[in-house]
Amino acid sequence: MTRSIGNVALKAARQATGISSQKALLLALRQAARELGMGAVGISPRQVARWESDTPGWPRADYQRLLVHVLRLPVEQLGFRAPWDGHGSPSAAGPPLAPVATAPVRVALPAPRSAGSQPDTIGADYAVVTEAHRRMYWSVPPATLHQAVAEHAALGTALLGETTGVARRILAAALAESLLLAARIQFFDLRRPDQADATYLRALQAAGEADDSLLGAAILAHLAFVPGWAGRREDAVERMQAARTYARRGPASTDLLAWLDAVEAECLTRCGDHRAALSVLRRAEDVLADGTDRPPSPAWFTWFSPCGWPPSRGTPS
Repeated sequence: MTRSIGNVALKAARQATGISSQKALLLALRQAARELGMGAVGISPRQVARWESDTPGWPRADYQRLLVHVLRLPVEQLGFRAPWDGHGSPSAAGPPLAPVATAPVRVALPAPRSAGSQPDTIGADYAVVTEAHRRMYWSVPPATLHQAVAEHAALGTALLGETTGVARRILAAALAESLLLAARIQFFDLRRPDQADATYLRALQAAGEADDSLLGAAILAHLAFVPGWAGRREDAVERMQAARTYARRGPASTDLLAWLDAVEAECLTRCGDHRAALSVLRRAEDVLADGTDRPPSPAWFTWFSPCGWPPSRGTPS
């Protein structure tokens, strides 16, 4: 029996914003209601849990306003489907509110249809190209490779709506890796942090579809780079906390755990907290020297080793 993964779009947006749990989201929404002068809006823990379920329903207008304010995305990109989408007329819940200004992100990943039209091999076939792009990163010019990876990610997104079951999970994992690679190029090589932030969020949604917690941890750690390199310490630390939460679901390899520390240390350094950065680096050294028998690193984890860390061919200065 397939385990329910719920509303991955909302979960990804919540985690990317640094909100680690449904309870924390509930508190953030209540705080937003006070800030916006909406008074005491009746949001219960059961309501938040329903929003993160497989059947989240369409939130009413005041809930939409709060979700958009807190998560900084249009409501349609949070996994909700309007009752008039494709047919009928708006219900009493009202039309979607205008989104706040944010980096351009496409609509949420397509849900599986009742019966997939693609063969069972489609996920593995798609992953072959993803793996080739992974190797090409070290030799192909960034702008050239990015174009190919972006087209490949667009194909994978379209195929998700035509795929079900195990094939969909394999496809979603490969799509998450493709989106992660595209975002890495955008951030490290093309120096477009706003675009990278949006692409990382898409990658996190795909990792949720694949139910791949380690890939999710890697994506969240990359998400921490964006505020970290901009000097926003609190936002970077919140994203790293979310990354570690994902990694604990692993189990994660020794190198992956040490890399998480290395990412946090770099973010802290760029935010001017050198003492905390050194402390985190010492923790990474302890992890590497621990000798605990852990599983090997995933095949996609190619950007770190105990001997050195080349995050890209040319990182922003």
